[in-house]
Amino acid sequence: MKKLAMLAAMVLFGTPLVVLAGNDVVANAAQASVTQDDIETLVKSLSPEGRTRLAADPAAMDRLVHSTLEQKAVLAEAKAKGWDTQPQVQAAIEAARREVIVRTYLASVNAPPSDYPSDADLEAAYNEHQNAFAVPRALHLAQIYIAVPPNADQATLDKAGKQAAHLAELARSGAKAGTSGGTKNNDFASLAKANSQDKASADRGGDMGFVPETMLLPAVRDAANALTPGQVSAPVRTQTGFHVLKLIDTRPAGVRPFAEVKEQLRTLLRAQRTQQNVQAYLTKLAGNAPINEDALKKALAAVQ
Repeated sequence: MKKLAMLAAMVLFGTPLVVLAGNDVVANAAQASVTQDDIETLVKSLSPEGRTRLAADPAAMDRLVHSTLEQKAVLAEAKAKGWDTQPQVQAAIEAARREVIVRTYLASVNAPPSDYPSDADLEAAYNEHQNAFAVPRALHLAQIYIAVPPNADQATLDKAGKQAAHLAELARSGAKAGTSGGTKNNDFASLAKANSQDKASADRGGDMGFVPETMLLPAVRDAANALTPGQVSAPVRTQTGFHVLKLIDTRPAGVRPFAEVKEQLRTLLRAQRTQQNVQAYLTKLAGNAPINEDALKKALAAVQ
């Protein structure tokens, strides 16, 4: 799980993935396994927001691994039983193959010129659609996370809650002592590195970076909003465990600057222009072809 959490964090924060050389097995079942490469591919396919959520949620990371393993196990079993050779499955595979060929060919022959859009086009689109680049208020948080297993009994809950409360108290005393230069081992970062079970943030002293307010769990958001920068919260209970939070800074809602979204906007405008070109191409190619209504009715009647 440690390597897996590190992987999500590296994708999220832009660390080169080549530092995780090899292809270690992350999870195993009787007929299938999930490898480091599998997870790397999945994490890289997520949106930036999805990566942020994943890096901050160990339980979600576990669910991703299990769902991937389940899919690979089912696929292995189906192939072992020859399911992939069934006529209806072969027909569906062939339909999917045709769809991929057509979609990628259309995108290729209808791509806009390499110099589209121009910088002027980009600035005009940005000025016209600034609402699309609005960002919510964000909180720069650090956390110490104590996990609680699903369906844990009361004794387990009590033990985890007491541990979180003790760590919160140590963090508060460390913050107070830190103002006069003492109790280094009780500062928040040291406590998070030694105790937090969210390894992705623990390796950074619990630092989660700036997290959009809308992406925080309600209980976490409410607790964080009650803090002032530098303060440490009491343990916050969620479905997966206890969170001890430290508010580091806040960032108000605003609009992402043009320079930050320029390339994203370029990709969007090129995709829109490609789609427009595709529609015109299809209309020219076959859009005006006459339809034999009698033959169409016979075809429909034959399958009813």
